Amino acid sequence: MNAFDFSKEVVNVCSRYPFIQGVEIQLLDEPVAKIKAVLGNDTFFKIFYNAETSKYSFALIKNGKRIYGADNTKNWHIHPFDNPDAHVETTEISLVEFIETLASNRDKW
Repeated sequence: MNAFDFSKEVVNVCSRYPFIQGVEIQLLDEPVAKIKAVLGNDTFFKIFYNAETSKYSFALIKNGKRIYGADNTKNWHIHPFDNPDAHVETTEISLVEFIETLASNRDKW
């Protein structure tokens, strides 16, 4: 999938979740897409995709700090809510799975 198609998919997926207030394409320059999904005041998640390297990164940001994340730099891992600087190995995480985790943990953000 190229970065343009990925960006379209992100907009489509995010539109299904009422707690996502808006989506901003911050960079779309093949092979890279950087996208911001706004959740509220000072709360959003960043999405990064590189089509050439198949690298993904999802990071929930509140007040300028990552409070949860997942990416596949080296191997898939999460940065858990209780320790966002940690790296906990996991299986591949899709954008939908990341958003579903946010939805089921709204009390943490």
